[in-house]
Amino acid sequence: MLKEFTPQEIKAVLGITFAVAVRMLGLFLLLPVLSPYLKTLEGASPQLIGLAIGIYGFAQAFLQIPFGYISDKYGRKPVIVFGMITYIIGSLMGGLATNIWSMVLARFIQGFGAVSSAMIALAADLTREEVRTRAFAHIGASIGIVFALSITFAPLLAGYIGVPFLFFLTAFLSLVATLYLAFFIPEPKIHAKDREIRPSLKNFTLLLTDRNQLILNFSIGILHAFLVAIFTVIPYELVYTYHFPKPRHWEIYLPAVLISLMIMVPSTIVAEKRGKFKEVYLTGILSILAGFLVYDLIRGFWGGVALVFFFFIGFHLLEPLVPSLLTKLTHRDIRGLSLGFFNTNQFLGAFVGGLWGGLVLKYGVLYLLLSAVGVCVVWFLISYVWLSSLYSEGKLGKSSL
Repeated sequence: MLKEFTPQEIKAVLGITFAVAVRMLGLFLLLPVLSPYLKTLEGASPQLIGLAIGIYGFAQAFLQIPFGYISDKYGRKPVIVFGMITYIIGSLMGGLATNIWSMVLARFIQGFGAVSSAMIALAADLTREEVRTRAFAHIGASIGIVFALSITFAPLLAGYIGVPFLFFLTAFLSLVATLYLAFFIPEPKIHAKDREIRPSLKNFTLLLTDRNQLILNFSIGILHAFLVAIFTVIPYELVYTYHFPKPRHWEIYLPAVLISLMIMVPSTIVAEKRGKFKEVYLTGILSILAGFLVYDLIRGFWGGVALVFFFFIGFHLLEPLVPSLLTKLTHRDIRGLSLGFFNTNQFLGAFVGGLWGGLVLKYGVLYLLLSAVGVCVVWFLISYVWLSSLYSEGKLGKSSL
């Protein structure tokens, strides 16, 4: 996938991929094992378990917009390095936490390392538009591989060494990523005279009234709410309802991730080279909807397995496509701020997903299924109308759908 990239783009994409993947370990490495572990902490309850998982997303959301704005004005790398250091501190605190409230605080501080918008903006700044979707797909595929490795080894490590070790491992790898990014990835050179839009608080209003921004914000928020809600509920159900041991959870997650990645790569190429953004985008939503419907029909252990498989297919179709569309439809001079809004919604979605999952653990999976199906139907209809209008306006390639 890198053969059409310049040497400078390859260096940037690989470096940023490493930093983003390590950064996402805070979510991925802990997600399959965190909810069962939190139940063992002093003072734990279903609501507080959901809060401890979701508070990470809330803190992320709180600083994405100001960090994105600052990265537009002063540069991407200073923001990224500062946020990564904060994340390392929170990870160390998580490894030392002994009760549910100290874990909530640790996850909150972890989330203050809100550098996703600056990282994505940096990747967009250092790649050409005609290869940008593939750059995001490469980052997405690498994150997917990290996720596959995480869900393979996290239950094993958690079972034999303990969840606190995962927090310490995340802190160490984040330190390595921070050093690599600081010394080996260049800062984009954008001079004031080259700007068409100068950093200004007026840009906030510009983005808050932009249709493309609003719909893509909604999409990424829903996608990550589903991700966190599913992985708050499913691991918990596997352990405590179906008595499926944690060290074997990789038998479900790993095939699901690998199959979805094999589907993602050609789909991304089709979307970018043949202008089939609409078809791939809507297929991703339908796959997630199918997962919830199948879970509702089958229920039980195999229903949960089917939900995971269908969800990951949809997730990996949409995860590279949504930010790529945002960078295509947003002016480069406000890209950091735009991605700040975007990632705020992503992590607010993660926060809501954690709370949502906590309620489901208390009241039953029917609440997840009914609400998720309704959200998917609304999401599909909004996206269909929006993407159709983009094609009619000539902002995307031709579509046959």
